[in-house]
Formats: sequence, C-alpha cells, structure tokens
Amino acid sequence: MSRHYTRIPLPVRFTHRCRCNKNYKRGSPIVPPGGQFPVPATSDSTLLAFRCTPIHKPYIAEDVTSGGGFIIDTVVTHSQVRGAKPIALEPAAKSLFVSISIGRSLLAVGLVPVNTTKFEIPFSLTKLIPRKEPYAVSCSATYPGNQKYTTAASLSYLPNPQSGSVTKLDSRTGGLWTKPFSAGHTAGYTPVLPLGFYTSFDDYLAKDLSILDDLKARG
Repeated sequence: MSRHYTRIPLPVRFTHRCRCNKNYKRGSPIVPPGGQFPVPATSDSTLLAFRCTPIHKPYIAEDVTSGGGFIIDTVVTHSQVRGAKPIALEPAAKSLFVSISIGRSLLAVGLVPVNTTKFEIPFSLTKLIPRKEPYAVSCSATYPGNQKYTTAASLSYLPNPQSGSVTKLDSRTGGLWTKPFSAGHTAGYTPVLPLGFYTSFDDYLAKDLSILDDLKARG
C-alpha cells in the first residue's frame, strides 16, 4: 500500500534585513546611512587657515646629511575650519613671512605665497640632537597690516635604529616609505602598499602573489 504525503507550505515570515545599511524589505523606511563629515559653518569675513607640519615623520639621525623640511599651507577660505583666523587681504601683498622655531632656536624662515598648499621650507637637522621624545615646534606667519598667525607642530628626530627597518610617513602624499636599516645610509626608500583585499587570501593572492607587484608598479 502506497502512502501519499501532501507538503503543507509554512507561512512566509518577512524579516527586516539590511546589508550595507540598505533596507530591502518592501515598504521599509528609508534610513539615512550616517557617517557624513560635518560641513563647517561659513564666515562672512575672509579667513586664513595656517598649517605647518614636517615633510617626513619621523626623521632619523642619518638624515642629517640630506636635511629636513616643513610643509606650509596658507589657505584662504570662508569656511570656519579648525584654526582659521580672519585676514584682511591686500592686493599688493602676495606672501606671508613664515618662521619655524623650537624654543628660542630658529630653524628656518621663508616667504610663502598666500592661498597655497604643500609649500616646502627646508631646514638643517644639525641644530638638533636625535632623541626619542618629539620636539615641540612653533610656526609663525606675519602679513602686512600687523596680522600675525601661529600654529604648532611635532617633529620626531630619532636615533638610528640598531636593527629592523625604517618606515616614514610622507606628509606631501600621505604615503609610506620604508627600507631595511641594514641597507645602509646611501640606500633609498621604497613605497609601502598598505592595502588589504576584500576577497579571501587562499582564493586570490595565494595563487598569484605577482598581483601585489602589479599593483605596486601602478603606483
């Protein structure tokens, strides 16, 4: 004797599912993803955003022969960004006089164009002693009309490591540069690729590690 079974469908239950902050259930409310950067308020007056930072972080003792440098930004804006202060622009004044010092020791001076970014002012490391603690740097700018601006920076100037490798942050690009310390003083730095992959390693990179070399060659 044969038996006949009838499959009874179970009731369908809709759940509130989301992926990447997107709600897929029909009729679900729209949920703003959030995470947006705040938009700074607008100023009626013209502002100057004065910035100062070392080109490389850190410098090490062997860099004394090549010297160091600071990147200066003098951005003119109407956005109330951090540290921005009012400036009365004068058509004939095209630059600011910038001085960089540590305590009472003057490291460097230079004329920096108004409304520019990544302007470099070199300085000599011979005036400093390598140490583990960073140096507190004061950067000042003066503009006609007795207008003065100041900002602070931190300068790392470390002793040469005894082993391992050296990695530096390049403030001009945000990139990383490294070299084995055993390579010697004359060896150059090579870029680091701080990149992760969304795919699993054993299905992708493990079969062909030359993918990393190809990405590095592309910059």
